[in-house]
Amino acid sequence: MYSRVIRMAATAAVATLTVLTATSCAHGGDAAAAPAPAQKGTAHWSYEGAGGPADWATLAEDFEACEKGHEQSPVDLREESAAQAPVDKAVTFDYKPVTAEVVNNGHTVQANVSPGSRIILDGTPYDLKQFHFHLPSEHTEEGEHSAMELHFVHADKAGRLAVVGVLMQEKAGASAFADLWKRLPEKEGGKASVTEPIDLTAFLPGDRDQYRYEGSLTTPPCTEGVKWTVLKDPVTVAPAEVAAYKKMFPKTNRPTQPLNERKVTVVED
Repeated sequence: MYSRVIRMAATAAVATLTVLTATSCAHGGDAAAAPAPAQKGTAHWSYEGAGGPADWATLAEDFEACEKGHEQSPVDLREESAAQAPVDKAVTFDYKPVTAEVVNNGHTVQANVSPGSRIILDGTPYDLKQFHFHLPSEHTEEGEHSAMELHFVHADKAGRLAVVGVLMQEKAGASAFADLWKRLPEKEGGKASVTEPIDLTAFLPGDRDQYRYEGSLTTPPCTEGVKWTVLKDPVTVAPAEVAAYKKMFPKTNRPTQPLNERKVTVVED
């Protein structure tokens, strides 16, 4: 039953090319308002105030894992407590230039990409479906947030999900995100087509050392069974780009979750 629930949730996420609920509301909310009663599949959630992360499990029956799950994401990453893994456990990237439809879905900016890019994880190929952003970073290192975080969302043929997280460090100077940022739809529901090929490898650090662990979606329904890889080295994002995203989405991160009995491994690629 557990594996069937994961497959059903993962398939739904991939079918809509999103890890966010299809009935998402705008970010934020009135802190004085009461959460909506639980109704399966109709909940509006947010990152702050009523309907924020502390309330997610109360908003819909299928959001229960947001509170009761034991392998939730994101987590705090600490190298000194992580176990070393052999290099053949490293996630490898086979990213091709892609075109994309960029969407403001009310929670983040998400780019649904053309097919052909993938990662190889434990010998299994996972096809890239979309990438999106969070501010500040969802994962932390030694308790510290980065300015933003980029998530590449992949699925294998069975619909199982694997997400690669890239920490984004704010720094003046050139940024690989400059051209994409010109296309960001400012209004909820806005879309923009990117027909010029995007070099996804420019969004990755040169050093691919990585943390790996078993986790969940970081948005409702918080489905577990997601394979997480977070690259240790950050990429650079310009201060003006951080400010532009923050103007649209002041806060789009779920707080870190308990590690519980899980082990985080470090792979030096």
